[in-house]
Amino acid sequence: MKVAFLGDVHGCVLHALGAAVLLARHRRIRLDAVIQVGDLGAFPSAERWDEPSRRFGAEGPAQSDFFRLLDPSSRLGEGVRMALGEIPPLLFLSGNHEDHEWLAGLHRGRGAVTPVDPLGVFQHVVCGHIAEVAGQRVAFLGRVELDGYMDLDPDAHDRLLAAEPGSVDVLVTHDGPYGMSSWRGVTQGSRKLSRLIERLQPRLHVSGHYHHQNGPRRYGATVSYALAQLIPPKRDLRDSTPVNPRQRVAPGSIGLFDTRTLDFEYVHDSWLAEVRGDRLDLAALIGGASSG
Repeated sequence: MKVAFLGDVHGCVLHALGAAVLLARHRRIRLDAVIQVGDLGAFPSAERWDEPSRRFGAEGPAQSDFFRLLDPSSRLGEGVRMALGEIPPLLFLSGNHEDHEWLAGLHRGRGAVTPVDPLGVFQHVVCGHIAEVAGQRVAFLGRVELDGYMDLDPDAHDRLLAAEPGSVDVLVTHDGPYGMSSWRGVTQGSRKLSRLIERLQPRLHVSGHYHHQNGPRRYGATVSYALAQLIPPKRDLRDSTPVNPRQRVAPGSIGLFDTRTLDFEYVHDSWLAEVRGDRLDLAALIGGASSG
């Protein structure tokens, strides 16, 4: 079976859907699951955006696509239904840029996995949940290790920490383990996640949050990979240096896992550049895409 993992989306949900469909087509494979590692950008309205989302959303119109998904036009609905004809609904966990209160409300009376949009294409998974996905026991732990409302859910972390070693095949988190990289001299990553990986020893760990490809890294029996941001910003807001003016999907923002061989690869294919633009027409992209 094949599982695709997508890096931080930050609202660019149509790019995410288009990239997943084109991945399946160009590789001539069936995707048995698609998992997004948090920071989907799940807010019910722009008024509920946090400050970083508001700042980057002003520069990148596609970061508002999540709101279009909540009230889809007939054209957008057509594109989403076309996508769902080729890929399964996308599972995602909480990042540090989501409306956690809104997401929690959607789960009331609905269980650990619930759709967040009327077409059911994106399905949120609560922290600490373990589910069978594509024949794998997959554990989900969102948010980041940082004091405040976005901190790791302590109950969810403790539940996973209490699981037997080897009982989880794949661990998906938003934050990464401590020591994975450094930025401006500051060591990045979560000590709590490092301990969790050391305890559970899953075969595979996949994360996001830091917006760059990082891996493979080995933690005992576990191989860990971090994904790049799906759509990097148009420019560096600190010095206006151009970064991604055409709003293309970034190499290294998608990972592909083969559950039979246990191989994981970062996707760097040239067709990634086809998924681009401020106002992506999903139906046109899928309807006009070749099979490679």
